[in-house]
Formats: sequence, C-alpha cells, structure tokens
Amino acid sequence: MSDRPDPYAVLGIPPGSSPATIRRAYLASARTVHPDLVGEIGLESMQRINAAWDILRDPERRAAYDISMGHSASRTSGSTADGRGPGWTGAAGPPPGRPSGSQLDFGIFAGWSLGEIARHDAGYLQWLLDRREGARYADEIRAIIARMRSDPAPPTVKANQGRRWRR
Repeated sequence: MSDRPDPYAVLGIPPGSSPATIRRAYLASARTVHPDLVGEIGLESMQRINAAWDILRDPERRAAYDISMGHSASRTSGSTADGRGPGWTGAAGPPPGRPSGSQLDFGIFAGWSLGEIARHDAGYLQWLLDRREGARYADEIRAIIARMRSDPAPPTVKANQGRRWRR
C-alpha cells in the first residue's frame, strides 16, 4: 500500500468516473488552490492535485492504480452497450462509430477500431506501427495506410475558379 493519497479522493470523484469528469474535477480543484491565485499556501494542495491528475489522466497509469486498489473490475470488465469490447475508453473518449478492423484495448484510443482511428488521427496509426504494442496490428495498419495513400483526395471547390471578378 502506498503512502500517497487516493487520487480519486483528492479530486473528489468516484473510481468509475469518465475521463471528462476527471478532467473537470482536476480543473475545478486547480482553480481553487493554484498558487498563482491563492499564493504559497496553495502549493502543497496543488502538488497533490497534480499528482492525482498525473495518475488518472493516463489510461495505463490509471488502470495500474485501479488494479492495485482492487477496483479495476468496474472499469475494465464487461463490454459497452453495443458489445464492442471494454466497458471503458482511453483518453480520446468513446469511439465515434462506424467501426472497421481490429479494436484497440489499450492506450489513448482504447475501444476504437483501427478504421475509426484512421479517420480521426491517421498519424497515430503510423506511430503505433513503430511501437511494440502495435506489432500484432502491423499488417492491418500497413493496409489501412496504403489504402489511404491510394485514395485520391476529394476535389476542392474553389469559388469562381478560372473566372474574373467583375465589378
């Protein structure tokens, strides 16, 4: 057991809170004790709030903390209402819809399919390709990237293209 305070208690939220709720609690707490606002007397409180935020904002650190405290089952077991995997999501929030391909069960895009990630943040797929965690998805990621490169960009519409403006 750690001598560090419970980050959920520090932010005044229950363990099953969503990433958005955690962020709101952090910002609200910081606004009340930030040393720029209340002076040096807020320094110790702000350090505790920042330490709690450091743990809870990172899905992997949060999961490790939850497991160590024995309340991970409420966050990581079961599946979403649509049956698409873990009943929790990474920091990117819930998946936007239209899943295609494998679904990640880790990181910022936990709960998202590779196709959803490609539509939202294709750079993450390239980054994931270079990571050990992405090795099991390498072929699928390469295929998605190749498809994205071969698809012609949608034509842009330029108003009055090739015409001269008349006054």
